[in-house]
Amino acid sequence: MLQLRPQYLQIRALRPRGIHLRLRLRDVRNVFRLIGEVRELGQDPKIWRPHMVKRLRRLFAAEIVVSSEVHAQTTRTPGKLRVIDIGWSCDSEDHLWDIHSERDDENLEEWRIVAGHVPPNGEESGAVAVPVKPIKPVYGGRSFLLSQYSLPHINAVDQLGLHRAFGEPHFSAGEHRLLRMFHVELGRLWKRDALKDASNPQQDLPPRLSQTLNELLSGKSEKEIANRLELSRHTIHNYVKALHQRFEVSSRGELLAKAGAQNKPDFTPKLSITLPRPGRAVEKE
Repeated sequence: MLQLRPQYLQIRALRPRGIHLRLRLRDVRNVFRLIGEVRELGQDPKIWRPHMVKRLRRLFAAEIVVSSEVHAQTTRTPGKLRVIDIGWSCDSEDHLWDIHSERDDENLEEWRIVAGHVPPNGEESGAVAVPVKPIKPVYGGRSFLLSQYSLPHINAVDQLGLHRAFGEPHFSAGEHRLLRMFHVELGRLWKRDALKDASNPQQDLPPRLSQTLNELLSGKSEKEIANRLELSRHTIHNYVKALHQRFEVSSRGELLAKAGAQNKPDFTPKLSITLPRPGRAVEKE
C-alpha cells in the first residue's frame, strides 16, 4: 500500500523487517522516467542498454555500472551448460564498453540451474532447457549492489551491477529497493512482450510464409507474388491458405487487417538473444 508524504514515498510492502525504509518521490520519478526513455529508444539493445547504464550511474552515484543478460543453453555433456553473457558497462567518465563472453559452466547451483536431459545418442532435439532462477533477487550492500531478474521464457537472467569507489558512501537500504523497483519494471516489459509473442501468429513464421505475407501487405496479387518469388501460382495460393489458417481468418481482407495491426511499431526494448521456441513445425514448399 502506498502512502504519499510531502517529500517521501513510503512503501510498506517492500520494507525489510526492522528497517524504516523511505524512498524520495523525486528518485522514484527519475526511475520511471528512465523506463520511459528506454522505451522511446526502441528495440535495439545496442542503443537502449548503453543509455541505461549511463543514466543509472548518475542516478545512483556509482563508479561503474554493468548491465547484461546471462543465457543458459543445454549441451551434449550431462551436467554442463553453455553460459552466454552479453551486455554493456559504463565507468565514472561515461566510457562505454560492450560485454560478450561464452563459457561452459558446471557450477549449476550458482544459478539454481538443472541441466536438461540429453539422450545417450546425443541428439540435440532431446535436450530439455530448464528455466533459470537466481539465488537472490538483490544482494550486495556496501560498495557493490547486484539485482537479478529471471527470464525463464528464454532461459536467461538479466543483471544490473553497481559499484562505488573506495571511500564513497555505502549503498543504502533505500537504494537497494530503488534499483530493484527499476529492474522489476524493466522486466515487466519483457514478460509482456513474451506473452504477446506467444499469441502472435507471426512469431517464428517460416521464411516463405513471411515473404508471402509481406508481399500481400504491400498490395501485390498472388500472380505478382509468384513472379517475384519465382514460384508457381499454385504454391503461392497454398501459402495464402496456410496464412489464413495461421491467423484464423477466412478472407484476404481479414488477413491484411489482422496482420497489419500486429505490424505496428513496437517500442519494447529487446534482449540481445531470443531463443526459438521448440515444437513449431516449419512449412515446406
